[in-house]
Amino acid sequence: MTKKKLQRAYIALFLTTVGIMVGCMVLIGIYSGYKHEEVKFKTMLASMVIVLLFQYIIGDPLKFVVLSIDRAFWPRKIYLPSPIGKDDEEEYDRREYLKMRLNMERRNLVITSQYRNWALNERYKLIAADLLIYGQYFLCLMALVMVTRDETLYHNTRIINDLFYYNHTDYYGLKEIYHMNQLFDFIEATLVAAFNKNSSMGSSWVHSEQTVLMGVIRLRQVRVVDPRHGWDAPRFSEMYYMPDWQLPYRKLHYADKYWRIYEPWIPITVSFEFIDGLLMNFMHHGFLNNYPELIGYVSLLARSQANSIKVLDYLTEYNWLTLNTTAVFIDFTLYNVDANLFSICTLRVEKTPFGGILPHVDVESTKLVEEVDQMPYTGLMALLVYIVVLIQFSQMLAIKLWYEPYLLKIIWNKLDLGIFLLNLLVVVLVVLREALVKGMMQQVAGASKMEFIDFRRPSRMHQLTTITVGFLICITTLRLWRVLQFSSVFQLFTQTLYLAWSAVASTFMVIVVFLIGYCFAVVTINGNNSGNFHSFIKSLVMCMCFTFGFSSQVKPSELFYGGEVLGIVLYGILAFVIAVLLINVFVSLINDYFSTAKAMRDSGEKEQCINFIQFLHVEFPRMFTILQNLPFFRKHYVRNNRTVSENIRRKLDEMDRKRYMAARQRSGFSIVEKEPIFLQKTKYMDKGEKMIKMGKILNVQLELLALLLFDNDGKENKSKAEKHPPPKEDDDQPQGPDLRKRRNIFNWRRQRKERDEVDV
Repeated sequence: MTKKKLQRAYIALFLTTVGIMVGCMVLIGIYSGYKHEEVKFKTMLASMVIVLLFQYIIGDPLKFVVLSIDRAFWPRKIYLPSPIGKDDEEEYDRREYLKMRLNMERRNLVITSQYRNWALNERYKLIAADLLIYGQYFLCLMALVMVTRDETLYHNTRIINDLFYYNHTDYYGLKEIYHMNQLFDFIEATLVAAFNKNSSMGSSWVHSEQTVLMGVIRLRQVRVVDPRHGWDAPRFSEMYYMPDWQLPYRKLHYADKYWRIYEPWIPITVSFEFIDGLLMNFMHHGFLNNYPELIGYVSLLARSQANSIKVLDYLTEYNWLTLNTTAVFIDFTLYNVDANLFSICTLRVEKTPFGGILPHVDVESTKLVEEVDQMPYTGLMALLVYIVVLIQFSQMLAIKLWYEPYLLKIIWNKLDLGIFLLNLLVVVLVVLREALVKGMMQQVAGASKMEFIDFRRPSRMHQLTTITVGFLICITTLRLWRVLQFSSVFQLFTQTLYLAWSAVASTFMVIVVFLIGYCFAVVTINGNNSGNFHSFIKSLVMCMCFTFGFSSQVKPSELFYGGEVLGIVLYGILAFVIAVLLINVFVSLINDYFSTAKAMRDSGEKEQCINFIQFLHVEFPRMFTILQNLPFFRKHYVRNNRTVSENIRRKLDEMDRKRYMAARQRSGFSIVEKEPIFLQKTKYMDKGEKMIKMGKILNVQLELLALLLFDNDGKENKSKAEKHPPPKEDDDQPQGPDLRKRRNIFNWRRQRKERDEVDV
């Protein structure tokens, strides 16, 4: 296809595309209109995202499958180019060829001997490709995380935690419960009387009318078989009892039809579901023991205040809390209508063998019901851009591993595969969470008065999704380590880690062993009297915090319970040996290896190489040209109230002054380091190559100029000759000036063509 025909095809394709777009806009304007509500507009954006996903994930693979089947069973005929004829010779445009060659010579002008390190160039190409893919992916991931984070979750968690833990005007907090007998009074005052029927949506809270109680409150106690504490871990009871913990257990025929007065005495294990075994099979880490979630004896309160008080009276009358009760969990869910937040609350009361109790409040705020119309435009745009970039990343990874599967042995490609799998896992978790939330909403719509709606299932799924996103960010950040290897700082740090990993690991092990011994000693001597050193884990964390400068939480008096002299010794070890000596040894070791790696790098022969920015400037000149032509990058002439000649004279005087100062410095006894011979030779060769390239550029420009001048003249004469054809002349007749001129031009072109072939 000739150039003119190709241009016509491009123009026709452009006009067809514009016509289709204009037609679609006209149809939208006629049948739908352009003024939409915000909810409808966001729904349309979501539909566009779904269409894009369908096209990239399902449509394109199906299209390529159909095309491959078509090419396999009905192959096309082999194209055989025709020999060059007279038409092709006429269509040959030497002017375009010279322009292309001129651009090529101009690009070759910036290439010197430093750019001929092919291994370094290939490495820079891989880094540039990784930077393009992983850089934009990392930025889009960070933008999506920052846009989707909601700071109201923190404030909601903190406020609800304070409201249940501390005293207030209408009721007292969980902190003021000192004995297990006070628990029912706390439940009646704080969890029953604080919720009323003022709201049409359910039991609203006394502190906030827009906050309602979802379902009913669940009381779950964990009982031990033997209340005596010993060396062994406690064994939790899972036996069946009659009311008032009477044995033997009897199953009555009317127990399933009437009020469930026997459920507080039956273990919860009988009502397990498959989803509970996957999501709710975890441990509550208490102050004294770890308590499983899927064991215990459950009692449900009612929606109304009167019925809830009857349940509490029944439990009190039949001694539901006894000596064997070791912990009581109060589970319920609050929903804030205005903020669209679910607050999953778990109040824990843990009984100690000394008669008192240890209270704890755990509140988790999540936004489970979030439709597309409720998302902001920034979130929708960030999600759309992230989906497109993720599809590009997945396509690049699939193509690379499909054609070169041996690359999977490289650790960086394994990280790429891990990033893809984590993204896929996040999508699966989000879909499962939405399914759980939808089931919960249906359960809320048809819930009875005595039904506990467990919103902890989608909440646990939401936690798992958040943790997976955190791992995804971590792996993506690690993957950028390879991209940043073009920097000398990262290269030096990588070399340092390679040299110092054995010494650093051994020093770290010494510090860990010393810390473990010190923490055991401090816990043994002062653990019963100090809050910061009452357990080994707390002591280890406190020592590490003190080491890194957070010393305001540790008082010297906390270490004096074994004697003042011993306390001074322990505090001196903590303040000097751990915080100063060992950490400084670790840092000094790293510093020494940094110095060693830098000396090894500098002691070797300096190779004249280009940096990454210079490589990009050669590989992508058009991008830098566009950037240099931007208004804020373009250099403007600043007159400073002077004429052009005055500014030139001022600049020349400044250059002469600098040259004079440099000459004065050289006239002294200053030592000037001489350049190596290979560097001088390289500069000399680069200067010669630059002169040759400049000569080639000038030759091409002259040839193009001559072609433009003579070719235009020939075309004019040719058009005149076509309008007024001269009479036929014999060979013996003298030649006219026009014919001689054309023949001279033909001979000149032939000579130039032969010269170009010789140059090649």
